[in-house]
Amino acid sequence: MAHQLLTPQQEIRTDRLVLTPLTPADIDDAHAVFSDARTWEHLPAGRHTDRATTVDLVQRKIGGRARHGLASWTVRTADGAYVGIGGVDMTAAGVWNLGYRLDPAAWGKGFASEVAAAAVDQAHRTAPSAPVTGRVLTNNPASAAVLRKAGLSLVWQGTTSAVTPDGVLRQVWTDHELTDDQFAWLVRNA
Repeated sequence: MAHQLLTPQQEIRTDRLVLTPLTPADIDDAHAVFSDARTWEHLPAGRHTDRATTVDLVQRKIGGRARHGLASWTVRTADGAYVGIGGVDMTAAGVWNLGYRLDPAAWGKGFASEVAAAAVDQAHRTAPSAPVTGRVLTNNPASAAVLRKAGLSLVWQGTTSAVTPDGVLRQVWTDHELTDDQFAWLVRNA
């Protein structure tokens, strides 16, 4: 596959959003969202406390697009306002992981559902046999609702060795049947 810098930029438009491949120019906007404690209220340990963590995230997503033809996007409104990052990324298990992290000012407007619907559609176009999956915590019912609305179903709930707030369980969702290896990887990495 050709490197994304050598191919035309893929732009997806939804009813209200413009989704474009991440570039290094998005790092500062992404860091503002990923370092905001409000965006990590469900998992405080995930917050980016230094810019280098966000640089690494953006680089991995750019590399994922080059390898798999699709990765998370920069999300902006039609008038250009930065909303966050969202979409799907291919995992080591050969499944798409659906995720998003949006600026708190954009919450409650249905943007996550709009991004999720576009991501599931593009994932099915890019690699139709690869399941689209999502991993959420039980203290985040809004994200579980986005997964359900995007056509995913809950297939596992439990604990892992990963840091989780007290009393919170991890969940795995999918839109296709998983192989035993895919299921085991998702639970290990929930």
